[in-house]
This record gives sequence, C-alpha cells and structure tokens, in this order.
Amino acid sequence: MADVDPRFTERRMLNLAGRAISKIDVRGRRATERLTYDEIEAMAAALVCLGLRPLKEGQG
Repeated sequence: MADVDPRFTERRMLNLAGRAISKIDVRGRRATERLTYDEIEAMAAALVCLGLRPLKEGQG
C-alpha cells in the first residue's frame, strides 16, 4: 500500500474534495482538466470513507 502523507488529514481531504467538486460544478466536464492530483485523490478517499469500495476490472 502507498505511503500516505501525514499532512493529509480528514479536514484537508474534505477541503480538497470540496474544491474539486466546486470546480466541476462551475465549469462542468472541462473542469476535470484543471483538477490537481491531490484533489482527485481526495475525492476518491472521500468516496471510500462513504463506503464505496473499489471494483476490480470487469466487475459491476
């Protein structure tokens, strides 16, 4: 498993995820080109915290 940055707190995760969602809300699909890796990782982590589990390729 990858090492997690100790500064990546729950608050930071939610702030980054919220920033990403705001960009998408304002700019639509074009915003995905402007998301940072941190914002993308934060959205994924937030989804896992909400109970979403990764599916292996071909599942679902």
